[in-house]
Amino acid sequence: QSCGDIPRWEEIRDHDIHRRGDGIRRTQRMPMDPFGGMLQIASPPPPHEKDWVIVAGNETQVDQVLAASLGMGGRLVSIGHFNQERMVNYYSIMHRYKGPVFIKPAPMNVEQLMKAVRENEVRDLALTQVCGQETNGKVTFMTYWEYIPGIVQQIWFPGTQHAEKQRLHYESIGLRLTYLCGFTVKGQPRYVGVWQNLPLNRAPYEAHYGVTMQKCLAMNEDLSKKNYVATVFSVFQMGTELLCSGIWEHAPGFSHFIRVGSDLAGMYSEFMGNSKILPRQISHYFSGPKTTQYAVLWSDLDTRRFPNPPPLWNMTSHIPSSFFRGSTQLLRPHQTDFVIDRIENFMRTYDLPALSIAIAKNERLKFAAAFGYSDLRKRELAQPDSLFRIGSVSKPITAAALLLLVDRGLINLDAPVFGPGAILGMDYATTAGYGRYIDQITTRQLMEHTTGGWDNEEGDLAWSMPKASVDELIRNVLIVQLPVPPGRKWVYSNFGYLLLGKIIEKVSRMTYEEFVHTALLSPVGAGNSFVARSTIAERRQKESVYYMSGTSIGFDPYELLAPERIGPWGGWVSNPIQLLKFLAAVDGTNVRDDVISRRSVVEWSTPSVASNRTYGLGWSINVMGFNGWQHDGRMPGASAMIVRIASGHSMAVTTNKEFVSREFFHDMAYMLHHIVHQCDWWNDMNDLF
Repeated sequence: QSCGDIPRWEEIRDHDIHRRGDGIRRTQRMPMDPFGGMLQIASPPPPHEKDWVIVAGNETQVDQVLAASLGMGGRLVSIGHFNQERMVNYYSIMHRYKGPVFIKPAPMNVEQLMKAVRENEVRDLALTQVCGQETNGKVTFMTYWEYIPGIVQQIWFPGTQHAEKQRLHYESIGLRLTYLCGFTVKGQPRYVGVWQNLPLNRAPYEAHYGVTMQKCLAMNEDLSKKNYVATVFSVFQMGTELLCSGIWEHAPGFSHFIRVGSDLAGMYSEFMGNSKILPRQISHYFSGPKTTQYAVLWSDLDTRRFPNPPPLWNMTSHIPSSFFRGSTQLLRPHQTDFVIDRIENFMRTYDLPALSIAIAKNERLKFAAAFGYSDLRKRELAQPDSLFRIGSVSKPITAAALLLLVDRGLINLDAPVFGPGAILGMDYATTAGYGRYIDQITTRQLMEHTTGGWDNEEGDLAWSMPKASVDELIRNVLIVQLPVPPGRKWVYSNFGYLLLGKIIEKVSRMTYEEFVHTALLSPVGAGNSFVARSTIAERRQKESVYYMSGTSIGFDPYELLAPERIGPWGGWVSNPIQLLKFLAAVDGTNVRDDVISRRSVVEWSTPSVASNRTYGLGWSINVMGFNGWQHDGRMPGASAMIVRIASGHSMAVTTNKEFVSREFFHDMAYMLHHIVHQCDWWNDMNDLF
């Protein structure tokens, strides 16, 4: 099985171990050669075989097991890795239960960690796992975050100068130490902890760090007799010495066990008779040059399982709204109520934090409003001019910019893009030249997705090689042969539109964003649009906070690719009113002046044969029941749609939550059908633009 968004397991470091209950027993330490590709898996027998899995092996093996578990609703509980004889070995525990959406970012340094804690609190992401590691003299931190509304948190480095003062302060403001992990830096022990206001458990607890494994196990024995259960317990190596740290909570009636050994399946055999005993955390150490020991915490206490937050809107709750000036004056009260009801139903169905909508008739703005919150934590109301990422609704914008250049005589839609004398010539050719059929590709074929290759469904190349420059990515892709000659097959491709951005830059001698902004969007009144930046610190004024959907791993909205990578195919940020201003300037009707020629309007609204006559030059044609042009889009944390139909209506919708399923966009289309097709109330000459 496979799962779309799998965590990046590279460079992740050892984690923590935990608990124990009725007397410490150790499994026999079985000598074992380095993995060399050998996979260890332990999971319960039927009917509980999907409930959890513990796995160790090489990266590919562990990724496959984790992907399968994710596909069955699994959630990451513990993960780590180690290097041995030039091989990287991974280990992990997954549990299946319903909980909030989570992310597993790439390892980060301490400055990035502190920044992430501040920024992720803005969007209610709680740091529920963290541990450091030293690699080649550099310290990085593995982190794991879950969506917990109202989270307040602080990173803590026990043993440092101000740690005790910080502890007293955190306790005084009602925070609780929820996580603790040890690691080694330059041969010295270091620790990292997290203080939070988590509501899961307010029972008394004890936390200990900086003690040897032998003393830790003795302490664990004593605490167990007092009905304390280890909820966090990590082991790490400092030279030949084994150190540990942990947190114990008072939990009468529950048991925990720390087991150490090389054989995970053999370790589990002790607990097979009790389905309530699950592995909770895992870490490792070396007992010899070629012998890896795993310390695994097993228990029957479902600690640290955070519930999925309740829906933002229930069936009776009021969703706050803000109407653009004059919008309600053009409708009767029952008509306004109908529009609100359709929008609120859609928002409740998909639990959307915010939605913004604009409707025009014959190029005159008739209605615009925003619903919900652009920032949930601050209860910041969405406004009609709030800004949202629009995803692939960027493609019509890129197509319009290209047609501007066509109208200026600077681009021939049917001329080759690559090869000697072509627009991009040999700019991206290697010494081996271009791959098969590459030099036959035209601008038209890129715009209408008929190059025959680079299918998003088979792995979106626009997202590949994330650390490479755009030019490096393009060179690496264009050396690969296309499966069929261009023009024969319709294949939706973000990478193709990335190439179109390069054409715009080459011909205009400006950056893509600069040209589109100055030559297209600003002149038509959509100048407060821009290409998205990747971090929450770069959030612009009036721009929404973006949220993930679902209860499994999320695609972090604030781990975007660079602006120059995403702009042409999915990177723009705007709002529905500006999108309709743009549309009114490129639709071929006469109320507002167009910026592209009538011929270009005909060109881009003519669907290709290869697309079964459903896609033109940047537009879907006559789809989703719309008799006209349509495009939808999504980017991490956002979804959007723009529509222009033969009746003269134009509509744009933006939200600050992403949904992958096509059902979401079909339901969005139904909402627009209900509002416009059944309720054509806007036949007057009023214009709110």
